[in-house]
Amino acid sequence: MLAMFDSYDDAAKELLQSLATAGIAFTTLVIHYDGELPVGALCPFATYTGIERQGAALFFNEVPVPAWCEIRQGREAYGEILRDGYLIGKINYEPNSFRQVESVDWLLPDRTLGHTDHYDRYGNQYSTTYYTGGVAYQTVHWGPREWEIEVNHASRVVTMRSPHSLLTFETLTDFVSYFIDDQRLADDRILINSLSYPLFVMRNRAAAPNTTLFWQEPMPADVPGNMATELDEPRALARIVFCDDRLQRKVAERYPNTAVDLSYLSHLGQFADKHGYDPGRTFTLTHTDEIPGLVELLEAFPDVTFSVAALTLMSEKLHDLGRRYANLTLSPRINHTGIGEQLDKASVYLDINAGAHVLDVVKAAYHLNLVVLALTPQAKAPDYSRTFSTIEDLKAGLAAVIASSQGRDRALGELHTQRGSLSTPADYRRLFA
Repeated sequence: MLAMFDSYDDAAKELLQSLATAGIAFTTLVIHYDGELPVGALCPFATYTGIERQGAALFFNEVPVPAWCEIRQGREAYGEILRDGYLIGKINYEPNSFRQVESVDWLLPDRTLGHTDHYDRYGNQYSTTYYTGGVAYQTVHWGPREWEIEVNHASRVVTMRSPHSLLTFETLTDFVSYFIDDQRLADDRILINSLSYPLFVMRNRAAAPNTTLFWQEPMPADVPGNMATELDEPRALARIVFCDDRLQRKVAERYPNTAVDLSYLSHLGQFADKHGYDPGRTFTLTHTDEIPGLVELLEAFPDVTFSVAALTLMSEKLHDLGRRYANLTLSPRINHTGIGEQLDKASVYLDINAGAHVLDVVKAAYHLNLVVLALTPQAKAPDYSRTFSTIEDLKAGLAAVIASSQGRDRALGELHTQRGSLSTPADYRRLFA
């Protein structure tokens, strides 16, 4: 089976883990190279350019800069490249990382964006995107091998160049289809998780519907257009598997006569076997000192330890709370090792801090088998937490979790089955083996 993805994102990682847990043999094809690939995966951009996937990501002060330039990190969410005091470049960081470089924006004399250099998780500069009037018009990919790949964002033409050859493809879909043939990949059974390029490729290639779509996204409105088209008249899709049984029922009711098989599977291998934790300990990772409900929780549960950590220094507001409440522990400037230790110790993760999701910690806590409780306005990943609309409801939920091991087990069961019953490896093999 060929598992084809638009990019190697969190959804792809979850699905690949499920397939591996079920013991299903497959080949992984990732269309776009965004800086990281799973071991053994194929990607047309990485394969033809020869990007070597080993090494470590660049730290912000390791970015190559012109002579007489300096790199500076201030209060902004990006690093600055200065020459004679003038800003000439911005260093953008990987999401949920501490100053690991994702890209560098280089500015023209008029302060508009000229081009962006993209860096991968292994420290390679693997592509550059060029702009005119602030609009991207071309991205060029290269590496140690002789092929250089140009993507024209206006015409959508993909061009492969070497000192001896020139290949032109009208679309990225054609380019990916060429790669499948060039690498002699079997495409009789296909698994995708996107209605974008993986579906476009199989619509062009499949003589009859032979593709399974594993749907991992929310569906707040109507059925997406590309899915609706396939449900009405299948060209590529033989099956859609939903990881939320509420969506499976919604689509089945909307399309009762579709020829596409509609199934449900939860992800596999999600939860760690947690041991040695303190049942009366919670953890929160934050970028801000705005933590609604924290004081109320500290006062309502004097025997519970509330651990709050930040990647940076903490404000006097939090330090003042730490002095006032003996059951609050603060960890400023925590590193990844420290975060892991805090997650290992805690029984509950509290997603109550305002601001952005830090290091995808809510999902990490969910997979590490913590009970994740959240206030609805602050919930970063509601599918991975039990959400409460008021602090009083949250207090009741926390009280039930810490009251006994049975209460914690009940809360975990409710959390893990919010989107449907838990599937088994045998369930996967019945559909994919």
